[in-house]
Amino acid sequence: MLLVNTTYHVAAQSETVWTEWVKQMYIPAVTDSALLVNPKLFRLLVDEEPETKHYALQFEVADLETLEAWFEATGKTLQHSMGQVFKEEVLGFTTLMEQQPL
Repeated sequence: MLLVNTTYHVAAQSETVWTEWVKQMYIPAVTDSALLVNPKLFRLLVDEEPETKHYALQFEVADLETLEAWFEATGKTLQHSMGQVFKEEVLGFTTLMEQQPL
């Protein structure tokens, strides 16, 4: 099982619109394929930049091959859509994590 974590830096003036867009449009589009599951949205508790809000959006995926297939089929389009809607108001980077046994 892999965890896909995308950290977003959102301009404060776009925060409300962006969070609603993520909840109503982005997450349903991601989970519609059932390849990425268990979405979680976190607000990062960082006050270094008051004009920017920080969020982490996480999904679980079975393996790297499944993630790559999803990205080709759906992810590229969603990434482009977010860029079209929010332009430079939202920037993000993705980290892929592999769960380790305890």
